[in-house]
Amino acid sequence: MNGGAPSQAPRRLAHVAAALTLGLAFVGFLRGVRETGHHAANPPPTLAASYAPAPGYAELRAVQRGPNARLYDGAFPALSRGLPGPGASVEQPPEARSAAVAARAARRAYDGAPPTIPHDVDQQRAPACLACHESGAVVAGEVARRMSHARHDNCLQCHVVRADPRPGAPSVPAPDNGFVGLTSPLRGARAYDGAPPTIPHSTWMREQCASCHGPAGAPGLRSTHPHRQSCTQCHTPSAGLDQRELAGTAGPAGWSPVP
Repeated sequence: MNGGAPSQAPRRLAHVAAALTLGLAFVGFLRGVRETGHHAANPPPTLAASYAPAPGYAELRAVQRGPNARLYDGAFPALSRGLPGPGASVEQPPEARSAAVAARAARRAYDGAPPTIPHDVDQQRAPACLACHESGAVVAGEVARRMSHARHDNCLQCHVVRADPRPGAPSVPAPDNGFVGLTSPLRGARAYDGAPPTIPHSTWMREQCASCHGPAGAPGLRSTHPHRQSCTQCHTPSAGLDQRELAGTAGPAGWSPVP
């Protein structure tokens, strides 16, 4: 009988150790469940929350960065402050239209050709041209009118420098070219007295009517109602000048529309 007592002591110690282990595991389980609910309701601040989100590639291309990022803020908008607004009064002297048409023709090789550039250019990138001509600007008292067409990033593909304005620059002889081009009528036709006139020129690359006819246009070409922005709602393009063939219609004398 006494010989079996020593063999039962390790077994009891094992039972006690197992009971303590189960008790501690149960207490740990309850504590973990409680802390999980507390952290779910009150999440601790993370490292990522303390930093701004990373910008995308589109934002990096559009936003200037560095010490000179704000160097020209307000500079280019200031150039447009001298342009009259849509509500400005419009005067149409009788002789102004002829002078405006003559000045317009002097800047082109032929009627309908892209206007030449009356100043020196760096011939590098389009943003240099868009700084003044994207929305219009006033530079040294001269009006740089808004582009009459959508943005194209190769301006010098169509527009060439007329002459180098720098003092002492060599003059470039004009090319020997007798091409005349199709002459547009000076005024649009009317369906009846008092009707809006048709557009007396082609509308290709001239989608922005306000470039010439807006408040900043030349006297004689300015619209008397610049506050109206939907020009083609009343003024229709000319099928002949736009080279659109319509049944039963004919273009200008000596000209046939392109099929």
